[in-house]
Amino acid sequence: MLHNSNGWDETTMTLLLFEDELWKNLSPLVYTRPIFDLRCGAFTLRERAVALLATRNVLMVGDERRRRVLESHVASMDVLGICRHHLMPCYGLNGDLSGVLGASTPLVLVNGRALDLNWLPNLLESPIGTVYESHGVLLGARLSPSLASAIMYYLMHQAAADALDELKRFGQVVSINTTMLEYPWELISRAGDQLVHDWPLLSVRLPRYVNQDPHIVVHQAHHVHVADSAQLDGPLVLDARDGPIFIDEDAHIEPFSFIQGPAYIGSKALVSSARIRPETSIGPVCRVGGEIEASTMQGYSNKHHDGFLGHSWLGEWVNVGAMTTNSDLKNTYGTVRVPIDGLGQLNSGVLKLGCFLADHVKLGIGLHLNGGSMIGIGSNIFGVHMVPKAVPPFTWGGDVFREYRLENMIDVARRVMKRRKHVLSDEYEQMLRSVFAMTRASRGYLNGETYLPQTNVTPTEQLALSHAETEAVRAFELAR
Repeated sequence: MLHNSNGWDETTMTLLLFEDELWKNLSPLVYTRPIFDLRCGAFTLRERAVALLATRNVLMVGDERRRRVLESHVASMDVLGICRHHLMPCYGLNGDLSGVLGASTPLVLVNGRALDLNWLPNLLESPIGTVYESHGVLLGARLSPSLASAIMYYLMHQAAADALDELKRFGQVVSINTTMLEYPWELISRAGDQLVHDWPLLSVRLPRYVNQDPHIVVHQAHHVHVADSAQLDGPLVLDARDGPIFIDEDAHIEPFSFIQGPAYIGSKALVSSARIRPETSIGPVCRVGGEIEASTMQGYSNKHHDGFLGHSWLGEWVNVGAMTTNSDLKNTYGTVRVPIDGLGQLNSGVLKLGCFLADHVKLGIGLHLNGGSMIGIGSNIFGVHMVPKAVPPFTWGGDVFREYRLENMIDVARRVMKRRKHVLSDEYEQMLRSVFAMTRASRGYLNGETYLPQTNVTPTEQLALSHAETEAVRAFELAR
């Protein structure tokens, strides 16, 4: 090992992802996951950092002896995360911070809102005490354990601005111009560029596709990368003329599918005679059909049937029923407004924008969603023609909405996850319970027997309607 005069090892490091104050701008998508675990392009930031380190050339600096030593230790570099308290047991450090801060290795900090990591190799080669900022925001830093300890309280409370102020007293600050997430629609609008940026990281492990099947039509074959274990069943078309196509391990592309790049199909995903338009990323173990355009699915979610999904973002464990469709363009060709918890409806400035479905959302058959719709975690919506544009977390119903009973929601989540050979852990269940409690105020109009107001209905008619619908809801629950 190579040690400095302070006694800690400079050849190994811990890379620590953190959230800053603007995590709130991506509510409610980040209630159940840190901002650095949101997929944009082929990867989440955590996955992108791991892929970058796996290239084994990030730390190739200095003389030949040092280069060999650093190369041998690159695999030991941990990628860890610190996030909001209720998320730490599921997504944060394994163990407490004292183990990380007490180790004899430097820490490399990376802001969880970062997208492109082109700047990270330079930071890894920089002297201890180097601090990167981007437009006044703490982007990253390479610190000794003692200096990292001085700002860890701030980072544990998502107070990165205070951490940056402290670091300016001791570190060498370097200004970097890079892209950082700020609002939910950027997960969609930046996904296409991000897929292209991810090309070098994906091409390291996904070989170029060599087409030997006459039933598979390939355009720009040198831009198509397919894992050896992936299964492609013709007839199908892979069109990479506008961008690369990546098909990951054990993915299955069924006959009569059409995929246009840039696009990413994740490991063990199933594409069932689907039309995959450009700028689409399908995460692991998803099942997709129908038409999907410029959309991202985090993973373990289903849109298996016909219907259109455009310029949208879906979390994990989401199910979209047959023929459910979203709009991604206003008739006025105006920009789309998006409801964000705590901020109200913001103008995205984006012309084409679809819906956002947080983790564990279930949508029934034949629903319609307006552009900019935001459906909160754990909501189960069915039996309504047009879904409201803003649905609070843990909402249940259709023409009648009420708070989803938490025990029922968790029971459904447990069964759904079991179907994909996942166990709903005690830590994950506690996290869901914490989010339920945190978001209860947003469902104030749904408590008890209070329902969304009906237009053109007298109070007497409303009471009778509510009673009838309540009985129908109870009957449905008993029959499940």
